[in-house]
Amino acid sequence: MPRFERKPRKHPDQPGDSRADAPVSSGSPGSMAEAEDAAARIAELVRRSAERGARPGPSSVPRTSPTAAQPHPGPAQPVATPVTPPARPTERLLARLPSGRVLIAAGAAVVVLIAGGLALAGQLGSDKAPAATVPTAQASQRSAPAGYAVKATDVITDCASHSHGRTQSSFEEQNCVRATRSLATGRVAGRPALFVVSRIQMPSPEAAATIKQVLDGTGTGNLDDLLRDGKTFPGAPEEMPSSGYTSVQSGAVVTVAEAGFVDDGESSSTDPALRAAAAQVAALVSAQT
Repeated sequence: MPRFERKPRKHPDQPGDSRADAPVSSGSPGSMAEAEDAAARIAELVRRSAERGARPGPSSVPRTSPTAAQPHPGPAQPVATPVTPPARPTERLLARLPSGRVLIAAGAAVVVLIAGGLALAGQLGSDKAPAATVPTAQASQRSAPAGYAVKATDVITDCASHSHGRTQSSFEEQNCVRATRSLATGRVAGRPALFVVSRIQMPSPEAAATIKQVLDGTGTGNLDDLLRDGKTFPGAPEEMPSSGYTSVQSGAVVTVAEAGFVDDGESSSTDPALRAAAAQVAALVSAQT
């Protein structure tokens, strides 16, 4: 072997060379720098580890074990359902009642409908004659003839002494309570007419019916009118002309009326106009109290 040939160095991995590979603390500048560098790296790692440990993280939040938090599974417990008490009758009635606004609106609608109906009725009836202008049978009977005016009147209580014929005999058997006699003028069918009227009150309706039957008979006489007893008025004739006749009974009262023309023209007891005028006056006087 040559004198200057060195022995080959063993591989560092060989275990037997650990002593030979151990660093030698020679204190050289290179070794010192490496040591300082290693120390700085270690310090930096320590500082970063300390900073991470100071921050709150997921690992710092305590976790509860699911098994510890959840109770042991058991049979399902029934859930208590709140029971609503039944509504009282008054509450149910109030709940069904409409609100105040609905009632006000409904009332306003009813008022509008009524007003519209009245207005429509007025428009429809505007082409018709008023009801007052349409005469009825009762209204015509109780209305006076044209120009009717009472000229003379009196009251008697002894009808037997102011009558003639069979009528006088009847009053002698059953006298009247009292009788009101009158003379009146008016116009019938455009002609002047005279009216004689007697309103006879009897003691009872039966007595009134009896005297009415006698008065209505032919040739049975009558209660004397004012002209026959000499009571008159200016312009009146001396006696009553032939006239239309009628009588009306109302309870115990009998009303007799006659109407005749006084214009020197023909006057007859069968004249329809005179008979109708006499009935009109008798109904008018009978309705008076």
